[in-house]
Amino acid sequence: MRKALGVLEVLAGASRPLSLSELSRMVDLPKSTLHRLMRVLTDLRLAVRMESKSYELGDYIFQLAATRDVAKVQNFGHAITPFLLELFQLTGKMVSVAMLSGMKVQHAGTLYTQEHSRLASAMRKPIPAHCSAAGKLLLAKTVRHPVNFCGTSPVAYTQWTVTGADRMKREFELIRRTGLSYARSEYIPELVEVAAPVHLGNVDPVAAVVIGGTVNRTDLKSVGRILLDAVGSIEEKLAGAC
Repeated sequence: MRKALGVLEVLAGASRPLSLSELSRMVDLPKSTLHRLMRVLTDLRLAVRMESKSYELGDYIFQLAATRDVAKVQNFGHAITPFLLELFQLTGKMVSVAMLSGMKVQHAGTLYTQEHSRLASAMRKPIPAHCSAAGKLLLAKTVRHPVNFCGTSPVAYTQWTVTGADRMKREFELIRRTGLSYARSEYIPELVEVAAPVHLGNVDPVAAVVIGGTVNRTDLKSVGRILLDAVGSIEEKLAGAC
């Protein structure tokens, strides 16, 4: 039982599927023992074996955790819906609120036009934190160094995904300095985003407000300024209320 929990903890913290060899090193188990254990975990849907013969956390665990996390995001999204609506009307772009759920980001309260319906649909599923504006923002505000946030090398989902520790460290420093985070087609092709933190009196941000749009049709600098003003209003009017 203890060995199984150790494996599940590693899979839960990984930003990409892990090979049997990688898991063996990380949990300090012989590959033969680990192989037998992984057969049990996959049979129980606690782990999933990919076509590449690597492993990731199974749907069963995710569904249990996501039920609570989605409810948390949706409750917060309801509280700031009037602010999201105003932001949507000002920008004409896709607007949402996001929170971390493990090493992924959950979006809720998404407002969008028909132009952005495909992008909005893709954002209904959890998105890896390292390649979303909200995820990088929330990680930068709570993790001191990029190498500490997952223990494994982040996977590149598109050619624009930032995976190098040095570059990510520079991004984290810029996020802390400006209060804004950007992502350009790093997970969902053609999607560009800017995110700003909502603290509500806490040291660490409780969520991020995100504006998204299509590449070449979104001026991130101008919507970034609007976003900071909107977040300032949220902080002023909702602090202590959520």
